[in-house]
Amino acid sequence: EKGDLWSFGKGRSGQLGVGTDVHQLLPACVGGSDEVFDGEAVVTVAAGFEAAEFMHTACVTAKGTLWTWGNGQNGRLRHGDREPRQRPTRLGKEMF
Repeated sequence: EKGDLWSFGKGRSGQLGVGTDVHQLLPACVGGSDEVFDGEAVVTVAAGFEAAEFMHTACVTAKGTLWTWGNGQNGRLRHGDREPRQRPTRLGKEMF
């Protein structure tokens, strides 16, 4: 489906967004726009890497909503904590 997000590769920090830390050798669906992203299509994605265990991902939807997941060390996911997230989590407007 257009706007769905797929990921694969090393899953150590939950940065793949599929709900686990398991590596994905083949593309796995993070979720369709209706399932994960509040009905909004994903239009851009960025992945971050800092050392072997500090991987994270962010995406923006068609309506400009920002979602992050992966290793939350040092607050890098911007959810106001340092918790890891294995599934995409929407950032509230108060975090900007």
